[in-house]
Order: sequence, then C-alpha cells, then structure tokens
Amino acid sequence: MPIPKPLILDNADLTIADQSLKCVLNHIELNPDVSVVTLTTMCGESDYPGSVKWSLVATLYQSFDVGATEEILSAAVDGGVPVDFLLTPYSDQPISDTNPGWTGQLIPQPYSPINGDAGAESTIDLEWSVVGAPQKIVIPPITTAAAAAATTSTKG
Repeated sequence: MPIPKPLILDNADLTIADQSLKCVLNHIELNPDVSVVTLTTMCGESDYPGSVKWSLVATLYQSFDVGATEEILSAAVDGGVPVDFLLTPYSDQPISDTNPGWTGQLIPQPYSPINGDAGAESTIDLEWSVVGAPQKIVIPPITTAAAAAATTSTKG
C-alpha cells in the first residue's frame, strides 16, 4: 500500500453563491455538532447521540475589491435566504474520489466587517449554519452559471 498523501490546506477553495473566496481564505472548517442525550434510569445513566447540526467556520481577509470578501458576504446576508456553498480541498484539480467536494446551503448571518489591530490585516470570522447536512461529492456539481450556459446553448 502506498503511503497516504496528507492534505495540506494551501490550495482549498470556498465558493459562496458560485463566487470564489480562495484568495482571501485563511482558515476553513466544516463541523458537525452532535448533541448528547443522557437517559437516566434506575440502572444508571446512558449517553446516546442526539441531533447533528453542521456549521461552516472560516476566517477570511477583508477586501472591498469587486468580487471579493465584502461584496460576496454582504450580498449573501442581504439576500435573507440560504446560499449555496462548495468547499474543495484542491481548487486546481477536478472534483473526484481523491479530491472530494462538500456542498450544501449556508444560512448567512451578520458578521463583523472590520476586525483587527493597528497595522495588521482585517479578518472576518464566520460561523454560518448549514441547512441539514453537507453532501460529499466526487463528481463536479453543476453551478448556477454552468446550468444557465447549458440552457442557453441548448436553445440555440
């Protein structure tokens, strides 16, 4: 068996509403939070897994450039509805068995648009809830832009 290649997060991508945040992404996590249900009987206590709530945790560098952090996040929050996301470990490779993606919908929440110390970068710490559970994918998803292009090309 060959030696497994560890994932080094130097090429990951997070897209929100089909817009990449790769170049401002510093930290990323996709976390399950499993509640514990404790049942107490005359024989003692037993713990059982309860509901699972997923969240996407990210640290981004703030940028007011067009198509960057502020524009993407504020549009998501202002929309007031869940937004699609895609997380990929190797952004320069196609989604596959060796480069799976995780996709789903995020519930945008207000964030601190400016955060940092004098002379340092301004960062944004997100912790947005995922609707249901994220889906692991090993084939490329059809993005909104790709679906629109496919529809346009089939009409012509």
